[in-house]
Amino acid sequence: MSMVLNFFYNIPKFLFITFYRLLIRVRIFNSKNIPNDKAAILAINHTTGADPIIILTAVKKKVYFLADGENFKYRLIDFFMRRFTNSVPLFKKQFTKNIKTFKELFALNNGKSFFYGIFPEGKLNKKGRLSNLDKGAAYLSYKTKLPIIPIYIHNLIKGPDTNRFLGRNRVIEGIIALLVNTFRKINILIGEPIYPVATNIVEDVKSLTDKKAYRQIIDDIHKALEKEFFLLESESEKVTPGINSEEDLLRKTGET
Repeated sequence: MSMVLNFFYNIPKFLFITFYRLLIRVRIFNSKNIPNDKAAILAINHTTGADPIIILTAVKKKVYFLADGENFKYRLIDFFMRRFTNSVPLFKKQFTKNIKTFKELFALNNGKSFFYGIFPEGKLNKKGRLSNLDKGAAYLSYKTKLPIIPIYIHNLIKGPDTNRFLGRNRVIEGIIALLVNTFRKINILIGEPIYPVATNIVEDVKSLTDKKAYRQIIDDIHKALEKEFFLLESESEKVTPGINSEEDLLRKTGET
């Protein structure tokens, strides 16, 4: 019975994502870096509240996004976050509440592999350049032993600023961002996977105590993620909206 109810409860999201997929123009680079049959963590730059929906329409994978628990305080926003952006709350201060979140993920997943979606910038960044990344993605990778796949969304219209009234409301900001980016050419660059048990990381911490090793591994994963993200940001500058040929665009970013 619960499976039937969940199916009907998810119909609005399915129809919305399917319809929006027809309206946006997304080009994905290095899609081979996303595994077909293995779980992973997708670390994504965060420009608008529409980012989760754009990723869901583009990668066509089962992704559950970990979002700041503060965004789930009100019913309308909670409904929008859960049922349209496939998000679940992650609490930065009330850690015990995260147990419920991961139980929810397990129930949603039903034992099958899926992707965690996480925004390491921690909040919407409308400045146009990457801001400092939190270590949450590195910590999650260390704990789950899953690789991190950096994803850089490029050429989005940023929508209303978060300092303005329309930008402060997550639902309104997200809807406006969806509308203004309809029919826009959006580029999604996918970086090389970062593995938490990579040989170079393990070798670096062999001589350290367990506590120091734990911190060092997370730091090393985080540094590798930062490096890959800034590389993607640099590559995105070579992908110009004015290019007419798909082949020229692929050649310009080095994909063949």
